[in-house]
Amino acid sequence: MVIKRNDNLEISQRILSITPDERKRLGISKSGLWYQQKKLSAGKTIRVYQKVFRKINK
Repeated sequence: MVIKRNDNLEISQRILSITPDERKRLGISKSGLWYQQKKLSAGKTIRVYQKVFRKINK
């Protein structure tokens, strides 16, 4: 069984570097981004859904 993961280091660094103004421009929810950044800072893994993944990779 193969599990596709899209929470690699590049995406994690991108999520940590998003500013509040950039978050608004990209259309990402404030609480969603906050929880993802909190989990990444704690060294945990996150689940990046396709909708957010597409917004981050524009």
